Amino acid sequence: MLTKKPSRNMEFTAQDESFIRQLSGDIGCYYRKASGSTYSLNRSDSDINGKMDVFAWVHKEDDDYFWVATRRVWMEEAMTSELAGGSASPMTRFPGDNHDGDSVSLDAKDGYQKTVRLLKLIKEVH
Repeated sequence: MLTKKPSRNMEFTAQDESFIRQLSGDIGCYYRKASGSTYSLNRSDSDINGKMDVFAWVHKEDDDYFWVATRRVWMEEAMTSELAGGSASPMTRFPGDNHDGDSVSLDAKDGYQKTVRLLKLIKEVH
């Protein structure tokens, strides 16, 4: 699920928005284009800064490879909340080289379902 921190960002194309739409639909959130190379995932449908409730950012590294960045503390809070509910998860362990300070990179290709599950938890807890 977690991958090495991607090395570069590519510009999103119009076709890439269908992936973002699917991802946000699977999570149950809203999305906004933050820049040519970044979309934000939000809890609310506001386009006013400070009211969007951004909890993750989607980046594109290659033509068919997307990755999601979120705050490590939010991920830890979500996993702690899930464990408190009694459902231990393989997401409770993540390698130390997959996050840099307060950010964590999540694989949106090979680990898509686990990434969606974790982002749903983050959206609920954060």
